[in-house]
Amino acid sequence: MAQAVAVIGGGIMGSGIAQMLARHGYEVRVREVSEELVENARERLVSGSFGLDDAVDGGHLTPEERDATLDRLTFTTDLDAATQGTEFVIEAVTEELAIKGKVFRELDAVTDDQPLYSNTSGFSVTAIANAVSDPSRVAVTHFFNPVPVMSLVEIVRAPETDDAVVERAQELADELDKTAVVINDDPGSYGFIANRCYGAMRREAQRIVDDGIATKEQVDTALEEGYNLPVGPFSLRGIGEEWD
Repeated sequence: MAQAVAVIGGGIMGSGIAQMLARHGYEVRVREVSEELVENARERLVSGSFGLDDAVDGGHLTPEERDATLDRLTFTTDLDAATQGTEFVIEAVTEELAIKGKVFRELDAVTDDQPLYSNTSGFSVTAIANAVSDPSRVAVTHFFNPVPVMSLVEIVRAPETDDAVVERAQELADELDKTAVVINDDPGSYGFIANRCYGAMRREAQRIVDDGIATKEQVDTALEEGYNLPVGPFSLRGIGEEWD
């Protein structure tokens, strides 16, 4: 029998994570807060950008594999039903710490001792884990957008995080054919490796433009040709100011 897991939040990130879990054999329960958002999540996962239909059109899945993936997905507004009997839970709600804290308090009330992972782009594990009675079962698994395409997962641990919780996240990344980097929590900063480095580059690039040294196009060309970056900081899409 397939292992059951829960994804809390069916937006762009949550639907991408749920899709990859289901494609790799997990029974995935996607929880949203209203029936309208449930329907949006289902539609996004199937026919949205980088959804299952796109995977079939691109030759990454057969129609039969798509149908089998859909059979492993359920959508609900019931948090208890979504999480009951699951091996682990991945939270992928709006990138607001107050909302994530509320979700983790709710998860603390309806789950037992399974790992609780957050897909936050940069909030510290410590801040999120403060919402649960046992912080040792909380870690970050930061997938990148679009999840079916991007290979990186930043796994972030706090000093209190149990080794087994981190190891399970590493195993999951391997199962999903992702590249994982395991790093330590930095409660004083927002962002982990990729977004902090990107943010520093983007700020300095903007400073160069603001000082009249070069245009945005020239900055992109210099970094693409000088450092073999696939795209420069002003051409990069999908991260932007929200650091998704």
